[in-house]
Amino acid sequence: MSKTQKKPWWSPIAHFAAHGFVGTIIFLIIMVPAVLLNHLVQYLAEFGISEFTLLILGLLEHFIVLMDAGLFFIFICIGAYRAIKEFADE
Repeated sequence: MSKTQKKPWWSPIAHFAAHGFVGTIIFLIIMVPAVLLNHLVQYLAEFGISEFTLLILGLLEHFIVLMDAGLFFIFICIGAYRAIKEFADE
C-alpha cells in the first residue's frame, strides 16, 4: 500500500488476528509431539522400563511444553505490541 493511501482502521486488528491464528496453529503442531511423548512414557512404564529413562523422557516432555508455551506467549506479546504501535501510527 502506498504512503498516500490511508490504511483502514481495522488493519492492525486483522494483522494481529492473522498472526495469532498462525501462531496458535504452530503452537498446536509443536504441542502434539509432547502429548505423544507423554503417552509413550506411560506406555513404556507398563513394560518396566528403567525409571531413569522414563525420567529423561518426562523431562524432555516438560521442556517441550514449557518452551512452546513460553515462546507462544512472547509471540503473542510482540504481536500485540506491534498492533498497538500500528494503531498509534495512524
